Amino acid sequence: MPIIKLTKNVSVITGSPNTLIYDNRIVIDQGGKNSTLNISAEVQLATHGHADHIAGLLDRNAKIRYLPLEDYWSITLMGRRAMIYGCSSKDSSIFTFDYVKENLENIDLSIRIPEVETVKLPGHTPGHTGYIIDNILYAGDAFFGDKVLENFSVPFYTDFWTSLETLEKLKDLVKGVDNIIISHGPIYNKNKMISLLEYNIFYSKKIINKILDFISSNELTVEEIILKLKPNATPANILLNSMVVKSILFGLENVEYRVSSKGLVFRKIR
Repeated sequence: MPIIKLTKNVSVITGSPNTLIYDNRIVIDQGGKNSTLNISAEVQLATHGHADHIAGLLDRNAKIRYLPLEDYWSITLMGRRAMIYGCSSKDSSIFTFDYVKENLENIDLSIRIPEVETVKLPGHTPGHTGYIIDNILYAGDAFFGDKVLENFSVPFYTDFWTSLETLEKLKDLVKGVDNIIISHGPIYNKNKMISLLEYNIFYSKKIINKILDFISSNELTVEEIILKLKPNATPANILLNSMVVKSILFGLENVEYRVSSKGLVFRKIR
């Protein structure tokens, strides 16, 4: 995988997620296509518990393996599936993101590393955490590259409204760092990353308006809304996006819902 050197001590192995390495000792979010890389690390940190971010936590040679406490649902495969798909079951091709099937063991409850500052960035998951190291913010899945947004049609946020608050928090936080790295997206300079952050806020608000427009004249189920947002949605897209769309709908004051022959339907109150 290509390696981008950001400072004397910080490098990023590009991928999805991008994996940050500090001083060849501390690794953040080793997972995805970077899962099998032989990185000799003293410390393995995960921003959150999704399976594409936790492969490094399986490294028994690391002295410290840290996962935010609020994301301990990720300790088991059943927990990871439940948080992503809304259920678990027998093995099925629907579980397309089962990148790690092992249980996580001997995870550290806390970290005290002088070089690392933790920043709570919840919304994507309950415990989603960013790390500031060498004055670079690794923001994980707090926001995404534009192509990722377009591919999935909605940003995957367990709590959409908390994520919006986190995005606003980030606008102030990034002023004090030298650069920002996200897990799924390009490696840009600070100014371009701030523009990408602003685009994520714009995109999220645009999704709200689209949904309100869809249900202004018709009662729609969550699945119908998803197909309007992404007509070529896969079964896995339906499951993942339904969690986000439900979070949006239940947070809107001008939306009501009822049970119909189609199931649970939503409409905008005029």
